[in-house]
Amino acid sequence: MRDERQYVIAAIRSFLDGSNGKWDWDCFTSGSLRSAKLDELRRRAAVIDLPLNIDGEASLRELLEKAEQLDADGIAKRKPWRVEIGMLCGGVLGVILWMITFVPGGGIFQNLQLIISPAAVGVLIVILRNRREEVGYFDPENIEQNKQGRV
Repeated sequence: MRDERQYVIAAIRSFLDGSNGKWDWDCFTSGSLRSAKLDELRRRAAVIDLPLNIDGEASLRELLEKAEQLDADGIAKRKPWRVEIGMLCGGVLGVILWMITFVPGGGIFQNLQLIISPAAVGVLIVILRNRREEVGYFDPENIEQNKQGRV
């Protein structure tokens, strides 16, 4: 039994970079898949006009991104939280804490740890959540690809 998700990803990616065989795209677009969501992506790829123009390429890249967000059974995976968002949320909280404890005449650099520490805690929370959910850098599929030398 083949992994249909990997098949869809490989077919679209090879078509986009031009490494597919002469009939690979026709085989991909003409054969149905067991997973309803992956088959919907395949059907959407089949209706894109060839040769590809800029809009068609953007549509295929969007379909590729959607296929990468599904697991092998066609169920949507959870998305990783972005580290920048954790840092921003912690930084905003830190600025609020800093403003509350600000002493006039103390200078803007007083209690700078009140800004830096919550930002670092926000990053840590995001990393721990992504690790627990096994998404992003901690996705076993990404880890396996990195072990094989592909980033």
